[in-house]
Amino acid sequence: MRYSDKKIVIIGAGPAALSLAASLEFANLPYTILEKKAFVGGQLPLIHNELDDFIVGTYSDGKDFVGRVMEFYEKYNLKVEFESRVEGIDNLSKTIYYTKKGEKKTLKYDILVVATGSRCKKAEKSLTKGYEKDIYYRISHNLDDFVDKKVAVIGGGDNATIAALKLAETAEKILLINKNKSLVSRPDLITYVNNHPKITTFNKCEPDKINGDSSITSIECTDKSTGTKLKFDIDKIVFKIGYLPNTEIVSGILNLDEKGYVITHKRYQTSEKDIFAIGDIVSGAYKRIAIVMGHGTELGNYFLKEYLIEET
Repeated sequence: MRYSDKKIVIIGAGPAALSLAASLEFANLPYTILEKKAFVGGQLPLIHNELDDFIVGTYSDGKDFVGRVMEFYEKYNLKVEFESRVEGIDNLSKTIYYTKKGEKKTLKYDILVVATGSRCKKAEKSLTKGYEKDIYYRISHNLDDFVDKKVAVIGGGDNATIAALKLAETAEKILLINKNKSLVSRPDLITYVNNHPKITTFNKCEPDKINGDSSITSIECTDKSTGTKLKFDIDKIVFKIGYLPNTEIVSGILNLDEKGYVITHKRYQTSEKDIFAIGDIVSGAYKRIAIVMGHGTELGNYFLKEYLIEET
């Protein structure tokens, strides 16, 4: 038996992609990573809170972790083409069309792995326009902005409840505004939120309008269960309304769920033969770094032990 010489292309250089690349590199298999940024790590530099979902230790923030990732990338000379933005994929001819520093290029593949990650979902501009300085999507590097403030946190999942609890350490008051009939967060977080004296939750409630002059003074919402209009005096707003998968380049090629995430089957196989998906773009994946790293490692193990093996 031997390994096939099929060319593997990975789109994205986040933790999932690099974990897969490490397996391929150690086995001396041909692969290329296309990364639109000039560095590895994906969204890691945007994470300003402590990273503590690793049994091997903690990192002060995403930049700290990126430093360690870069050390790994440089030590093993992982094959990454930086500043390479994928513009299109033709799965019939197995060709990727991309732009590298303004120059249009193509790259053939036998196996394609999509690991493009996700991004924070932003509120409608019609709601937030003019109030951008008082609106946040990430809070950890701006915690001083919330001291003794009245804050509305929009959302009802894990990230919203975690943000509400963190903000309650210094803010005067937290309003947790959730469009669903109940919070969809972990039970332990819901219990902490419900028992916290500074946090009040409003379920089946959606924001309609933000008021203020140079700064936010209030937010108007509708109670969807009764139709009642509500108005709350606030100073800041934190949106934690989920993520959007970076799957535009595979829309129309792969089967996606109703939220745009890639539907995968056993071993991260997508609806198209020889195309796999790992990381945050996978339907149903829990967004934690340790988990997506596991995606890459598991797929690498499958490639090395089964998928790439040929009889001689």
